[in-house]
Amino acid sequence: MTQNRLCILGCGNLGTPILTGLLNSPNPTQFTHYTACISSAASESRLNTLFAAHIATGKLSIARSTPSIADAIQHSSVILLAVDPSQVTSLLLSSPSIASAFHLPPPNDSTEKGKLVISVIAGLSTTSLSSLLSPTPSPSQSTNASIPTPEHELHILRALPTIHAQISHSHTAIQLPPSPSDPPFPPTHLETATSLFSAIGTTTLVHEHHMAATTAVSSSTPAFWAVIVDAMVDAAVAVGLPRGMAQEQVYRSMAGSAAMFLAGWKTGEVRDMGTSPEGCTIGGIMVLEEMGVRGAVGRAVRESVTIAREMGREQDRGQGGGRHVNDTRRV
Repeated sequence: MTQNRLCILGCGNLGTPILTGLLNSPNPTQFTHYTACISSAASESRLNTLFAAHIATGKLSIARSTPSIADAIQHSSVILLAVDPSQVTSLLLSSPSIASAFHLPPPNDSTEKGKLVISVIAGLSTTSLSSLLSPTPSPSQSTNASIPTPEHELHILRALPTIHAQISHSHTAIQLPPSPSDPPFPPTHLETATSLFSAIGTTTLVHEHHMAATTAVSSSTPAFWAVIVDAMVDAAVAVGLPRGMAQEQVYRSMAGSAAMFLAGWKTGEVRDMGTSPEGCTIGGIMVLEEMGVRGAVGRAVRESVTIAREMGREQDRGQGGGRHVNDTRRV
């Protein structure tokens, strides 16, 4: 069925794991066919190798040429926009056939109620994307109010998966659509997006004014953990542990602590359980406090949020976004 086709524009660090999660999901998805749209021969070769079995069954096809990409967009009712932020404008504005394909209903599909476009591009607001995707009405549409403009065929959502999508452990933030909106946003589209991202982990619904902070808190903190874990491993090696043993111990300690927090344990409870008078743990904690680690980590998170806000500053201006009293700097 046409309405069960998903088109993924861009299969890099986010598009590929999302596609992998959907194709390998133990639970049936609502999509019967997938098209991965890419621009380079290297990407085409990589996807052909990675998804050879799914391509062989006809469940997945690869589109690289402009006509094939435009065709994939038109024939899909759900389009996942996962290209690099620096490429989105050129992709949407470089080819009239690609731009117009977003506004063409799939052929022979009487159930089509409007395409769903899901953007996972950091820093690109739904308002800005809507502007990029809005067509210029033809003269007949401009003079005849009874003819709907093509832009009414699009419904746009913004989502922020994390890099943990690589192992189907993403915690994806999905921006709630505006309410009310024109045209009205179909509730089934939000259900579709939630189902899609549930194939690569868990989801949460986020209001627009929280998206900039969510971008940093969800997407930047994995790199922060990597730096902290790396420091712990190096220190363990310095005091005599083999690197492989140190890595496993630190990784499992981190995973176990996260599992306790998710199970409802308070951070203070976990800290206190591991400390005893004159013990090694409290001694280490005192060094962390003396070195200002708590403040440094907090400042790092705030700096990332500040940059995330600045990335979307032009789009957010006048929409409740922009600068915050606790941002780390003024630009």
